Amino acid sequence: MEHGQDARATPTSKDFCRSLDDSKTPLRIGLESARANRLPMVVLWALALITVLTYYFVPGFADLLEPLAQWQSNNGSLAAFVTLFLFCGLIPGMFLLSIQSLRPQRPVLTVLAQSAWCGLWGMANNGLYTLQCRWFGDGTDIATLLIKTVFDQFVWTVFILAPCNATFFFWLARNFSFRRLRCEWPKRFVHDVFLPNLISNWIVWIPVLCIVYAFPLALQIQVAGIASSFWVLMCLQIGKRSAVQEHARRVFG
Repeated sequence: MEHGQDARATPTSKDFCRSLDDSKTPLRIGLESARANRLPMVVLWALALITVLTYYFVPGFADLLEPLAQWQSNNGSLAAFVTLFLFCGLIPGMFLLSIQSLRPQRPVLTVLAQSAWCGLWGMANNGLYTLQCRWFGDGTDIATLLIKTVFDQFVWTVFILAPCNATFFFWLARNFSFRRLRCEWPKRFVHDVFLPNLISNWIVWIPVLCIVYAFPLALQIQVAGIASSFWVLMCLQIGKRSAVQEHARRVFG
């Protein structure tokens, strides 16, 4: 730097990186996110496909799931709440608490809030699956599966599920503070947060939901809940490994 030059006028490497990030489209950010989690994504696809093929073509496997289907049929929304509370909230939350670098400021409250939130969405999604069964039938042909998946991802998720989730978890990450939520809300929330997450969600879950809707109605919310738990746990494991690697780089250079 020349003597007397104003340092504020010289762009730093951080400024340069920020300008590159700002130039990224939501599609590019979403694709990069999916690419970063390609291992759990592919494993989830494979397990979901193996499960549905086993259900229909391996004798006796459907009978093993019959008690679960009966429990869901008998308890409806309550069963859906419990499944999502456990598999999408409590189990991933307990794993989250074991990762020091990812532990929130209020760990117990965060896990309980997240679990209750997921349980409520389990009830809502179960209602969605029931309505779609009435609207589009309970067939397992490709056309029916595609119609249900398209409505789920491009109507329900876009206009209801994703906006609510984005707002809730943004607030959760700010230690339950509505003041921080209001003050720190990004000006480009849709561009920088909502759309990238929505696009990565589409990449991961469109294939999975085509498989979920191939199951009988009583098993759809159960399979979706278990698949969600696996996905969250895999991503948290990747986050844990990345955090350890980052810590090692800081310590050892």
